Amino acid sequence: MTNHTKEEPLSADQWLIESQELRSFVATVREISANTTDDRSQTLARLEPYFQELLAQPRWLPEKFAQINPESKMGGGIGQWLLYRSQDRSLTVFSLVIPPSATTPVHDHLAWGLIGLYQGNQEEIVYRRVDNGESEEYAQLEVVEVRSLQPGDIYRLLPPDGDIHAVKTTSQSASVSIHVLGNDTGCIWRHQFIPESHSVKSFRSGYSNVPCQEEEKENALIR
Repeated sequence: MTNHTKEEPLSADQWLIESQELRSFVATVREISANTTDDRSQTLARLEPYFQELLAQPRWLPEKFAQINPESKMGGGIGQWLLYRSQDRSLTVFSLVIPPSATTPVHDHLAWGLIGLYQGNQEEIVYRRVDNGESEEYAQLEVVEVRSLQPGDIYRLLPPDGDIHAVKTTSQSASVSIHVLGNDTGCIWRHQFIPESHSVKSFRSGYSNVPCQEEEKENALIR
């Protein structure tokens, strides 16, 4: 895959919403993740009850962060809204909004994390890569599991386990999932897979409300 410039640290943690519930949860994530660096499965197990509590809170997510985005880089009107990002970019929390009947590309995340359904219903198809990864443009996947998700359901990412998937909204209204991930997911270059043609390419999903550094530089040049 193509090498891309690593983004620089931020001047401070970024908070895109004012929510005491989210601030409390992030403090818990940072404490637990700092104390379980050698065993991320333990990190996820310890975090899950706190994440369940956050998902059960009815009004902490502002409505504008539960909207679709017609200009989405993921396509299909999918909104990816950054809620929190740590200064060193090692932790992000964001909402992913998928319109009715829309499906994400098959993609990976390249980080440990938790994803929980906050609103609506989804179908998730989980894949596993079964080739040796030697070819930059070739990838063979097999389906591991197909899951129907309801609000409050949580799934874990612990690469390579569970890290490749596609998600479709099955409810009549948009689905909203909350992602807690150990990287700057929207701004890193990761992989988009096309199972039908056994192909893979680099992609960066971006955020609907915050540009990545490369985008900021490009916009500055245009001005």
